[in-house]
Amino acid sequence: MQDRALDPASRYTIISVDGHAGAELREYRPYLASRWHDEFDAWADAYVNPFADLLAPTAYRSWDSERRLKETESQGVVAEVLFPNTVPPFFAQGNLTALEPNAADYERRWAGLQAHNRWMADFCAAAPGRRAGLAQIFLNDVDDALGEVRWAKDNMHVFGGVLLPNVPPNSEIPPLWDPVYEPLWDLCEELGVVLNVHSGSGLPDFGDHEAARAIMLIEHAWFSHREVWHLNF
Repeated sequence: MQDRALDPASRYTIISVDGHAGAELREYRPYLASRWHDEFDAWADAYVNPFADLLAPTAYRSWDSERRLKETESQGVVAEVLFPNTVPPFFAQGNLTALEPNAADYERRWAGLQAHNRWMADFCAAAPGRRAGLAQIFLNDVDDALGEVRWAKDNMHVFGGVLLPNVPPNSEIPPLWDPVYEPLWDLCEELGVVLNVHSGSGLPDFGDHEAARAIMLIEHAWFSHREVWHLNF
């Protein structure tokens, strides 16, 4: 049995649990309500992408379903859990490191987040049973979050769960240990929805000084653990 297990001709099932995907910037437009289209067009025209991986020749891997399948299969990966990767409408950067929306910005940022979730549902449907998409939520409005969890549960064939944002220090949003979120935890338990966290969310605003990004990268890991501590309490 041991020799057989080490046989290089043996085949293994590999499932990636940290894949990332998202639409090309303007591909999000059809997933927005029509009332946002003019504002989206103006935002997209003005947006300058700062991310090297989304400017590289391999950027298509985030959204080209057929080529992604071919390349992951060549590496032995047959299925993926998918976190976000590209920039949703009305965001300054990808949601994994974006600052939380304020009251004035929430409505359009929420529309952008929902557009990503609906794109993700279609991207997963393009490879039935092989992609588990994560639904992104904000914590600004618990009722909105509850509705999005229900939508995702009903519309993602393989639902990878909720991507829970961390709450940065001194935020106007209640911390994760606050009872205001009990309806969210109860709904996820009722529907069997997994809570996912990813490093990058919940960071404070480090500002624009030339050292800011270096400091962010140094402190990044601490803030990533912070979310789990808060959930435990």
